[in-house]
Amino acid sequence: MEHSGLLSGWRLRAVTSSIALAMFLVNIEVSVVATSLVAIVDDLQGFNRIGWVVTSYLVTYTSMYPHIFRPHIADTTQGLIIIWSKFSNAWGRKTCMVCALFLFVAFSGACGGSQSMTQLIIFRSFQGVGAAGCVSLGLTIAYEMVAEHDYPKYAAIISSFSAFGSLVGPLLGGAFSEKVSWRWIFLINVPVGSLICVLLFFSIPNRFPYQNQPIATSRDGVHRSKLARSRSLDLLGAFCLLGASLLLVTALLEAGVTFKWKSAPTISLFTLSGILWIAFVLQEYRLSKSVHTTTEPIFPWEFFQNRAWVGTLMLSLLSGAPYIVEIIDIPQRFQTLGVDAFGAGVRLIPFNLLIALGAVAVNIVAGKSGIPPIVLLSVGVAFQLTGVCLLSTLTSVTSIPSAIYGYQVLTGLGIGIMFGLCLVLPPAVAKSRDLALCAGAVLQFRVLGGALALAVATTVWNNYATTRLQHLLPPDQLSMILKSTGAVSLLPEPAKRQVMEVLVRSYNQRTRVLIGFTAAQFVAVMMLWRRPQISFTQKDSKKTEKTEHSSITDAALKS
Repeated sequence: MEHSGLLSGWRLRAVTSSIALAMFLVNIEVSVVATSLVAIVDDLQGFNRIGWVVTSYLVTYTSMYPHIFRPHIADTTQGLIIIWSKFSNAWGRKTCMVCALFLFVAFSGACGGSQSMTQLIIFRSFQGVGAAGCVSLGLTIAYEMVAEHDYPKYAAIISSFSAFGSLVGPLLGGAFSEKVSWRWIFLINVPVGSLICVLLFFSIPNRFPYQNQPIATSRDGVHRSKLARSRSLDLLGAFCLLGASLLLVTALLEAGVTFKWKSAPTISLFTLSGILWIAFVLQEYRLSKSVHTTTEPIFPWEFFQNRAWVGTLMLSLLSGAPYIVEIIDIPQRFQTLGVDAFGAGVRLIPFNLLIALGAVAVNIVAGKSGIPPIVLLSVGVAFQLTGVCLLSTLTSVTSIPSAIYGYQVLTGLGIGIMFGLCLVLPPAVAKSRDLALCAGAVLQFRVLGGALALAVATTVWNNYATTRLQHLLPPDQLSMILKSTGAVSLLPEPAKRQVMEVLVRSYNQRTRVLIGFTAAQFVAVMMLWRRPQISFTQKDSKKTEKTEHSSITDAALKS
């Protein structure tokens, strides 16, 4: 059923500003940690668990589950982005958006007060619960508050704030770590997030986007109470998705560090993850094909049958990998070579600046020039692949090569192009009734791709570095370095240089993991191929635009 929830005037400006600022806060929480990781793990003594500081935020988008093999650490898992979207269908966009932002703010404060790595990982997990809702519902509200021909414009606004968060995040993280305390990278969210909560509460109309209709309806158009719509949630599918993601990421991060690759715990984790992934697919198929159930699937089976939509999801999944890994890897390279945290943030500007410019510029080009997105996406992948390959060739252990800034420009521009276009593709390739699910899915797959890539890359780094360092250092010195990189400066000169060479090569090995993720994006781009090609050019007549969009959607479903 179509809604009539378009906003105008002060409400449109206030909601746009609130969503943009919320997206800024959520996105900054990835990049702000990039230059603070060294300070955090040095203070809390846990360099060998550094991957969890970022990954727990990325993949922990649901309720807490006790860790199976390490009960003193509680982890949560990716998946709540889509689940937030489903809850918003039942309880309303406004209620869920405010609740999501409140959770994010509350656990940001808890992260700032953490006294151990275990506490930080747990609180980062709950912080991710709120973050998932902010990104999913923020984008959904943005889709629903304006007409289709305004999508590129508002996508550019939201993309610019998100990208700006990534740009200034490393600078703020470095500044707080150097001048005050790393704890302020989390505590600053409390006053700012609280103000956004208030603004959202007063600016979003009640029952948006159905504020002009007497009764909200479900996805299938049947009038239901909120309780009945809540009961229609696919809890079994959610459990399978969340469990599968949790077990897979845990296996990747812990194998070779806590457990051996061929050990029973590692094999069990991978096996159980595979079983749950299969169970998730079967559950979604059963619900989608059944005519005797009111339970709505998290991921409708028709999504799997829509080639263009699957291609969009794969692009989002794969493009999240180079962003997350490089925004962590590049500052660590600089700090390993003696640059302070703020200086590392400054040197990361080319990477984040080009992501911001690329995301904004590509939406403007797509909206004004009529160039098909498939062409722009191919250009973005080419830039990414070139930049990632070049970043994996750095070998200096005494100075920072100037070429690294050019490599950052190429990689960042390619990532920005992909991010910008993936935000506006869902309305062109999926049904409008599934828009909330699609918005959540795009963001969820991007986060999941980044989390999986970071888990794989961290495993490669840990195994490569540990294997080679244990032949160079006695156990006590190796243990010190795995807890704090500052211990490298305490080593005598011959051993120090050898350790530095191992660390630099470890970073290169981690970057090479991204080559596969990036090259695979070409396959996903080709899945968007069709005649006529998707285009976001504005039409002189809204009727013409609506007819063209309808034909594009029908073609996507048939393909």
